[in-house]
Amino acid sequence: MEFKVLGPLRASVPLPSAAQPRRVLGLLLARPNEFVHRNTLVDELWPQGPPSSAAAVVQMAVSKLRKALSPGVPVDDARQRLRSGRDGYRLIVSEGELDVSGFTGLTAAAATATGDERRALLERALGLWRGRAFADVPAGPLLEAYKLWLEDRRCSVLGKLVELDLAAGDHKAVADRLGPELATRPGDERLAGWLAEALHGLGRRDAALAVLDRCRHALWEHAGVSPGEDLLAVHRRIAGTGWSAGGPPCRLPPATPDFTGRAGELAELGRALRGPAPVVLHGAAGAGKSALAVQAAWRVRKRFPDGQFVADLRETGDVLAGFLRALGLAETELPADRAGLISLWRSHTADRRGLVLVENARSEAEVRPLLPSGPGCATIVTTRRQLAGLAGARPIEVGDLSYAESRVLFGAIIGEDRAAAEPDAVRRVLACCDGLALAVRAAGTKLRQRPRLGIAEFAARLENERLRLDELAAGDLAVRPVLAEALAEVSPRQRNSLRLLGFPGATEVADWFAAALLGCSSRQAAELLDELVDEHLLHVAPDQAGFPRYRLPGLIRLALREPPDPAALKRALTVTAALAEHASAALGAEYPPARRTDTPVAASDRVTADPIGWRDTEIANVALAVRTARGHGWTELTARLAEAHGDLVGPRHGGPLALIGFDVVRERLDLPAEAGKLLKLGHSHADAGDLARARTCFALAEARFRTSGDPRGTGSALVALADVDADSGRPRSAVGALREALDLFRDSGDLAGQAMASAQFGSLWDDLGDFRRAKECFEASLLLSLHCEDGRQHDRSAKRYADVLRRNGRLDEAGDLLASALTGTRSSRERHWEAHVLRSLGDLHAEVGEAGESERCLSRSLELFEHVGHRHAAAYTHRSFGESLRLAGEPDRAAEHLGLAMSTFRALGDRRGGGYALLSLGRLRADEGVVTEAAEGLRTAAGLFRELGFPVWELRALQGLSAVDRDGRQRERAREALTKIRFGATPG
Repeated sequence: MEFKVLGPLRASVPLPSAAQPRRVLGLLLARPNEFVHRNTLVDELWPQGPPSSAAAVVQMAVSKLRKALSPGVPVDDARQRLRSGRDGYRLIVSEGELDVSGFTGLTAAAATATGDERRALLERALGLWRGRAFADVPAGPLLEAYKLWLEDRRCSVLGKLVELDLAAGDHKAVADRLGPELATRPGDERLAGWLAEALHGLGRRDAALAVLDRCRHALWEHAGVSPGEDLLAVHRRIAGTGWSAGGPPCRLPPATPDFTGRAGELAELGRALRGPAPVVLHGAAGAGKSALAVQAAWRVRKRFPDGQFVADLRETGDVLAGFLRALGLAETELPADRAGLISLWRSHTADRRGLVLVENARSEAEVRPLLPSGPGCATIVTTRRQLAGLAGARPIEVGDLSYAESRVLFGAIIGEDRAAAEPDAVRRVLACCDGLALAVRAAGTKLRQRPRLGIAEFAARLENERLRLDELAAGDLAVRPVLAEALAEVSPRQRNSLRLLGFPGATEVADWFAAALLGCSSRQAAELLDELVDEHLLHVAPDQAGFPRYRLPGLIRLALREPPDPAALKRALTVTAALAEHASAALGAEYPPARRTDTPVAASDRVTADPIGWRDTEIANVALAVRTARGHGWTELTARLAEAHGDLVGPRHGGPLALIGFDVVRERLDLPAEAGKLLKLGHSHADAGDLARARTCFALAEARFRTSGDPRGTGSALVALADVDADSGRPRSAVGALREALDLFRDSGDLAGQAMASAQFGSLWDDLGDFRRAKECFEASLLLSLHCEDGRQHDRSAKRYADVLRRNGRLDEAGDLLASALTGTRSSRERHWEAHVLRSLGDLHAEVGEAGESERCLSRSLELFEHVGHRHAAAYTHRSFGESLRLAGEPDRAAEHLGLAMSTFRALGDRRGGGYALLSLGRLRADEGVVTEAAEGLRTAAGLFRELGFPVWELRALQGLSAVDRDGRQRERAREALTKIRFGATPG
């Protein structure tokens, strides 16, 4: 059998075509007759780390090789060529079967031979090579090393033959041998020297010098070195003159030793510098453009063997004259006029491969004369502007450092151990640096300069905005002068615009807000804002709808050192209030409301088209506007903004801002408005689970509505009081409040109020066990709501009635009502009530055994509640989710949801919700056979419902308890609860 590896892998038998068996065979042939451990094979096949199936793949490859090399021979047979050992394999190769053995034998024999015999042996050894060793086998680290060793031996034989040819004066044989070799290895000095001498011997002096020049360029391009003395001596013998060993000019400044990050920009730069088009690195002052440019230039300098030239356009002096001097021109050769210098520079770079770095360019006109003309040249320009006028330029933005990049750079400067010791303080420091590379470096350098200064103490200094820019300085490395220089270069109009855009507390502003601040038209504002973005003094990014939002970098705002203009700020806040009011109207309208005359047309149309999107995007800024107006003492504007904010988020989510609006109306002694604010504030407390505060607010609202003679307002407050009293275990009080509310609504002809109070009454009667009364109330509510202009009350009543019908076994009716309510809530865009309806649908699907549909509805309900920030309602959905999963036979997931519901109810002090969650948890433990926990949970739930006065729910808990605890006391309590339900031991 024969094996050939000095070229493509071949054998005298057909070999497997798959890659892995051939790679295994290659390594075994590199170590013939030696035991090769399986781990060695794994490391060779997967040098970056093996997969879990590595051992199996190796075994499969060996099996395929055995079938090819020893067909039909058992594994343990002595004739088997590929033998197994302990955790490894050995390939048996006999004498003369491997071409490498023949090659080494011939070279060894040639070492002791002389004359023609030696030449013949070397020729035979070289003739065994059919190409590069293992040419068609992907090599791992071991095989690659073996291939390099074989190639070195081949070159040694080639060199000995060349020496024999040169000694015999056979220059043609040398040229024939080395021409193809040097084409693939142009930087091999020894081969280049031999070929040059052979060509010179053949009378081809120019060709010989060209070979030497190509070798010199290859050495510089690929290794950054100059020719050695032996090659210089060959050049002197052929050319008759000296050949300078010095490299071309390199004027690059040292690269930053601790340069970090910017991997994407470096990769893009490397690709862009393969062509002659100038690459423009543009970014904010202090972004690190120069450090990036120098880093990239050092990485690619070997591509430009004719030199690297640098010009800083902030410095004085003729840049072109300096470039030409670097190319070796004498002072007397330089033209006196500018046009002559440009012409000479272009002619000298036409056929060269040079790299030009132009720093701190201000305009295209400064850069154009410095561009080299040759297609093999490249240019990097650093600037604060894009320089769009440069023909064919490739712009690359140098933006803010990411937090990860800032953290790596900061740690590299101060020492990783010191940074790791105070991670929170490091995060605070970097937050103050705002992603600006110069600020990060200044902060790190200052801490390195002062090793006894704690990072937390330094962070506290930086968080004081009045001190920040002064603290971000170490030696001549300082942020303030760099930003001041950038601001000094812009026009007074641009600088004033930046000052106006420094709205305190705003992280970003919309284009319409910026236009209002600037006091100009939308078109003029857009042009001005674009100019500031081009100067990298303002950031812009699209919002979710694709509209621009602008952000003034924090350090730029501090560098301006001027307070905002109150008149401009009030003008912008007034537009904010008008658009917020417009959005509120659009959210509640069946048809789009008319355009407002006090808002920009484009912004008004945007709000009309997507009021929910506008609200979600701007609600934080509306909240900031409320606080800002309050801080400036603009009372009327504060009231408008607070009212609009409350309308946008709903009366239940006004939060602390509702207090601001309440304070404003109280200061104005506006009793009806104060009552309305109290009612909204009460709903906010109720949603937060603070029933005591909610009841206080509702009671105060009721008193003020009564005093101001508002029966509808009084009725609404009474309904809210009834809701709190029912949840707090005061059903008699709730019934009384609802009856009075109904009377007030009837007297005032308020059909919507009657429908609301009747639905509330229906839910209460069901909790008290009187389904007949509950049904009557709900049917009255639905009938009343049909005559209301606003269909939303009908959807809410239908949802509540459906819950009662479901609990009483009337599932089809419940499903019809919920389907109607879902359609209504979606058309009215009430996400809060849509989530409530979806929760009820989830309960219904769970009860009829449709687990998948139940989970879909409840998941969407949770998503909506979390979107509107209704934690309390989300807890009820978690409870429904737990009950649904319990019925579906998924106890682990059920326990998870019920645990979340229970923890929220406890945190909010909601005893009724806690009772529901305990009831479901008790049922879950009973299903699992955990009797003790089940009994404890159900007993606690029954006690809670008993205290709250809900006999129906108490009875449900006691029924579950009797299944796991046969104690007679449970039956007695169940009879008491049933008596309350049957004989009306409930509020009359």
